[in-house]
Amino acid sequence: MGKKSRKKEARREEIREELERYGSEILQSEEMQQAFRQRHHTLSTVGAHTMRVAATSLAICYALKKLKIKTDIPAVVKGSLCHDLGILGRNEKFHSSGECSRQHPVDSVEIARQLTGELSDKTQDIIAHHMWPVGKSKPPRSLEAAIVSAADKIAAVTDFVEGYSEQRPGVRDVLHIIRDRKKENTEWKTKKK
Repeated sequence: MGKKSRKKEARREEIREELERYGSEILQSEEMQQAFRQRHHTLSTVGAHTMRVAATSLAICYALKKLKIKTDIPAVVKGSLCHDLGILGRNEKFHSSGECSRQHPVDSVEIARQLTGELSDKTQDIIAHHMWPVGKSKPPRSLEAAIVSAADKIAAVTDFVEGYSEQRPGVRDVLHIIRDRKKENTEWKTKKK
């Protein structure tokens, strides 16, 4: 195993330890189990998306630490793990995607309280404002909430790209198909004349 691979594996292990240390009650909850069964972002699940958000959030926190910028890791872990739990049962709870977008952060805060007890102001800020800047969501009031909001957007794109490439041809293949069709279309037009 090369130096780069060992470093990556060490980082993954550090993330796993942080998630277990500060989020074990959430990770072991029935809600999280349900999250891995519910579709999200078309080609992912709420659970897979949540784990991407948590890992990306922690990676951002570790990068900031190198710049001597402190973050509240327990709040980031709890907030990122709970940020979308209010989406569970979306089809039964919400009449539209707009309603879901506005209401699920509020529902997620309540679920987080049920799972963890009292929430710190930062954890509540993370969950309540993770949708920013989408829709009418208010901006985060803490660095930690801004981190999770950014990680949420990064993870949403990753959900789509990875899900798309798992269920359909890879992005490179799609680009080749488009190029080939364009070429065929040009050749067809040329031959038709």
